[in-house]
Amino acid sequence: MASEFKAREIFNQFATENPTLLEGEKTLSFPQFVTILAPFESDLPKASYSLLYLACDKANKGYVTESDFVRFIDVLTSYDGEFKLVYSMFSSKSKDRTKITYEECIDKLNGLNKAIDPSYQQKKVKLNWAYLARFFAPLGSIDFVDFVSVINYLPVTKLIGNFELVAGRSGVLNEQEFYELLTKNLSHKLSSKLKKNLHTLPEYFKKSEFSLSNVLFVYNTLNRIDLVNEVIANTPPTTKDKDDILINKRDLYAHLNDHLLKSSNFKPVSTTELDLLFFLINKTEETIPRKELISVLNPNFDNNYKTLYSIFDHPAAQPVQADNFSLWPIFDSLYSFFLGSIAGCIGATVVYPIDLVKTRMQAQKHKSMYDNSFDCFKKIIKNEGFKGLYSGLAAQLVGVAPEKAIKLTVNDLVRKIGTDDFGKITMGWEIGAGMSAGACQVIFTNPLEIVKIRLQMQGGRSTKILGPGEIPHKKLSAGQIVKQLGAKGLYKGATACLLRDVPFSAIYFPTYANLKKFLFGFDPNDPNKVHKLDSWQLLLAGALAGAPAAFFTTPADVIKTRLQVESKSHDIKYRGITHAFSVILKEEGVGAFFKGSIARVFRSSPQFGFTLASYEVLQNLFPLHPPNTRESNFKSTSGYPGVYNLTNDQVYNTQGNRIMYLNQDKLFAENGLRSNNDISNALVKLPAEYVYKSQDAIKLLLDIDYKFGNFTYQSYLNYIKKN
Repeated sequence: MASEFKAREIFNQFATENPTLLEGEKTLSFPQFVTILAPFESDLPKASYSLLYLACDKANKGYVTESDFVRFIDVLTSYDGEFKLVYSMFSSKSKDRTKITYEECIDKLNGLNKAIDPSYQQKKVKLNWAYLARFFAPLGSIDFVDFVSVINYLPVTKLIGNFELVAGRSGVLNEQEFYELLTKNLSHKLSSKLKKNLHTLPEYFKKSEFSLSNVLFVYNTLNRIDLVNEVIANTPPTTKDKDDILINKRDLYAHLNDHLLKSSNFKPVSTTELDLLFFLINKTEETIPRKELISVLNPNFDNNYKTLYSIFDHPAAQPVQADNFSLWPIFDSLYSFFLGSIAGCIGATVVYPIDLVKTRMQAQKHKSMYDNSFDCFKKIIKNEGFKGLYSGLAAQLVGVAPEKAIKLTVNDLVRKIGTDDFGKITMGWEIGAGMSAGACQVIFTNPLEIVKIRLQMQGGRSTKILGPGEIPHKKLSAGQIVKQLGAKGLYKGATACLLRDVPFSAIYFPTYANLKKFLFGFDPNDPNKVHKLDSWQLLLAGALAGAPAAFFTTPADVIKTRLQVESKSHDIKYRGITHAFSVILKEEGVGAFFKGSIARVFRSSPQFGFTLASYEVLQNLFPLHPPNTRESNFKSTSGYPGVYNLTNDQVYNTQGNRIMYLNQDKLFAENGLRSNNDISNALVKLPAEYVYKSQDAIKLLLDIDYKFGNFTYQSYLNYIKKN
């Protein structure tokens, strides 16, 4: 039932209304049909899928209806579906659908060949069907079980029969006849690389005439491919650090013939067969990397590789983490919050001395104490010692942990909301995520900043020379400052803080994300881009993004600092943002708004560089969701998972249930189809078995007659006109 539902879903996603039918019934054209079964280029020509279109169009109507497609998929995806589908093509006109007669088989073969070439006439001795009649003896008919046997033994039977017909009395073939005999009968079973190398066989045999034993030797060698594939795919590596396994010809022979390990008892593998295989792969090498061996031996290797991203790495293929009926989102947020806290503390500690200099510079009016940032730094060291550079750090860390944590968490959260199924996010969403993060952080930032500023300014006061009768200013602890300010006082200058933090984050986070993307080619959703950056790359991207964000928000930071610093008796008391702006502009000029801008850039750039780099490094070191990317796989994974750089879970836990996630707009455009709905970037969730099993069905048809490789859509039209 689920299979039928999926088939109907796929049909309706591709089919269009047929104007020749009543009530605009939907049908699948051949281009739509072949796009479903062959979304990627393979070594099988797409035109040959006309054979399957014919099998689907049972009544030879010239189109495929929903019921046709559902029935076709039901047969194709069943056990032995590819055999059943081919069997149904040959038994379609049989009175007894459980058996096929020799005459019915020949009639079908002639009809298909006639459709390929209208001038076709069956010869008295048909080269391609030599000895076919023997499979139908003695009753003249076969059932499905017999049909499977015919298909399995037809290749070698055809080779022997065709050899005798071509060789004639001489009993030998020349080089061209030898090559054509092998390629016509076996090319669809071989990889493109192996097919190209068949012309080198005379060089291996060191002669120009070939006997039947030579033909059978080549066939037996090629027949070992599946066994060799399986053995070398499951060969464990000798160390965990090797990217690939080197396969030595003699070691492989020993393994294949080891009495405890051998899996070929009916037909032991000989050294001469392995010599020929290695010659066809690489003429001179005795040792070949495993992936190179399999890429040449396995005809499905290249076809499979093209499908891997759509099945395993597409964003829609990742395990669903969000669940509205569980506590997982809470754990997810706590995880981000915790790592963000640690990262924030690291970043703040690294740049705290620069932040102290920045605050002292912005708080002073005119040049009463410090000429510039460097002068300020020297005087702090001279008057307060190295310890003075970290005055107020403890209070800073208490506040910076939740501040940076909430900033990073909110940014991640809003970015996830704005990211589509293909991992793409618009600039508007990126800026919105940054603004949201900046707004939320003010809850923690403002109290933190006002306490930190007052602690930092106390150090400056301690160096002042007291006048006659002047009482020394008592230093307050962070707790005493909080008590003195009260809840309302802690949020003094909060509006100015918003004016600084919202645009800062709106500039910073999108810049950081795009620097990673365009500077280092980072895109975890694109199989052709970098999926993981080094720590120095994260640090550099974070630092570069911090520079413009810090510089352009300095005016708001100056106003905020002036509002939050504790006013002295003779100082002007600012009544608000507007008043502070006008007074500073009038008395100190435009340049005052950029006081400490250099220190702010040198503080914010490395701080956010270290913070973001630490955050992502911590996420990689302690992943909440183990990443489903190729970089995370064990190099020691054996079997085909290791060959395709996949995990065992990815391969073995998805058997029979693999889905290809494809962008409908892109898929339709690449195959010349017009979209049949208004949904932009809709996903096509295509069962992978549709693609794999249809390839197998076509290869079975080519086993019967190599000329079926020339069957095109025009051949299909020719066939339905005659039948």
